[in-house]
Amino acid sequence: MRDSASSLAGFGQPYWLDLPRPDYPVLERDLAADAVVIGAGIFGLKLARYLGRLGLQVVILEASRVGEGASGRNQGSANHGAGIDYLTAIDRYGRARAREIWQLGLENHRLIREQLDDYGVDCDYRVGGFTFLARRDMPGWEDDVRQYRRQYDLLAEDGFAVEPLDEEEALRRTGNTVFAGGLTYRDDAQFHSGKYVIGLARGVGRTRGVQLYERTRVTAVERTGAVSVVRAGAVAVRAPLVFLALNALAPQQVRGLAPGLRAERGQVLVTEPLPDRPCHGSFGTAMAWWRELPEADGRFRLLFGGGRRRDEPDSLFRQFTAEGQPHPSLESGGFSPSEAHQARLDAQFATLFPRYRCVAVTHRWGGLQSFTADGFPQVGLFDAERAIYGAAGFSGRGNCYSDVAAAYLVGLATGTSGVLAPRHAALIAELMAVGRPGSQWGDWDSNAAAEPPEPKAGQ
Repeated sequence: MRDSASSLAGFGQPYWLDLPRPDYPVLERDLAADAVVIGAGIFGLKLARYLGRLGLQVVILEASRVGEGASGRNQGSANHGAGIDYLTAIDRYGRARAREIWQLGLENHRLIREQLDDYGVDCDYRVGGFTFLARRDMPGWEDDVRQYRRQYDLLAEDGFAVEPLDEEEALRRTGNTVFAGGLTYRDDAQFHSGKYVIGLARGVGRTRGVQLYERTRVTAVERTGAVSVVRAGAVAVRAPLVFLALNALAPQQVRGLAPGLRAERGQVLVTEPLPDRPCHGSFGTAMAWWRELPEADGRFRLLFGGGRRRDEPDSLFRQFTAEGQPHPSLESGGFSPSEAHQARLDAQFATLFPRYRCVAVTHRWGGLQSFTADGFPQVGLFDAERAIYGAAGFSGRGNCYSDVAAAYLVGLATGTSGVLAPRHAALIAELMAVGRPGSQWGDWDSNAAAEPPEPKAGQ
């Protein structure tokens, strides 16, 4: 590569957000509304969409700019499979429930497409599939190949559009003999994350009764009787309903969430336009994930992320200091690339794409994600005393669950129904309950007084 990971000067801006963006006003006066949504990423905007469709007056408050969090720092893929594999889901929940979980992801895709049509969002959406690959240079790769084949058999029997990859097909798709086989989800999609979240904001902003404010950081949420007071410095919004859409930063507003939400930084790079097409669709394997990025002139860039094990100490971030104050590195470090992580990422890139060793890298960035221990978000009433609803801990599956979670939450808080089928709502209520034992990190303390867990082999 023609840049150096030892020098990150000039990097940090995500490729997705390196485009003209509309500005929204700063809140400078007190307001009254029916609902306040804190956070203007994809989840917050979808909450506002469903609230606005009920005819409610909605105020969205964003501390930075639309999509500056995880929504503008991801792979730009919509997967309908969970963050755990199908065999694990069957073992944990039973086959019928596992099938329902995968169907919930497909319902989320349907709602995404509905939004794109409703708002006329052009975000380069296309169904290109997502392929999981087994690497020969990783321990246990033979078992991985067998597991992918077993998953294919079960998923196909249960009616999902999947395709097995043998060694020959893996080589044809990747051009690299390191891959021994895999599994493709044919219905998974790709899109331009920045165009998506910006288009969503424009569409939601056109809804009567919805107001969006940027650079307005919420400093406190208080409850007085049947009304919440959401303070942002010297101004406040009063509303009976409050929704939290901050994902990794949610414990900053509701401290009790911290044991079940672990903040982890991912890092990504994007190359200059390449002389050939690097891949078709999106891919994931141990220590790496990637996808192609189409250019207007017909060329393609390569987006490449990963370069860490899940328990890599320099990628884990505390919510609070030992004194109980917000940890200063949570946002400053979580949303910035680090040299150590980029060195690992570059090593993976060189292994998997040796033909692109000498290409230039135009973008490098970091992104803070939130993971639960069992891989499913917490969705529901976050704080009963202050009547704060929310969802967090999407565990790398924000584009798999954000729509169904938003529709469920709005129905729960307003006592309405109609967007989600009852079976989907019942599944969310059970699988994604706030504070459920399975979501909690037994070996992780979100306070700085504890040291990060040691890396575990094979993760």
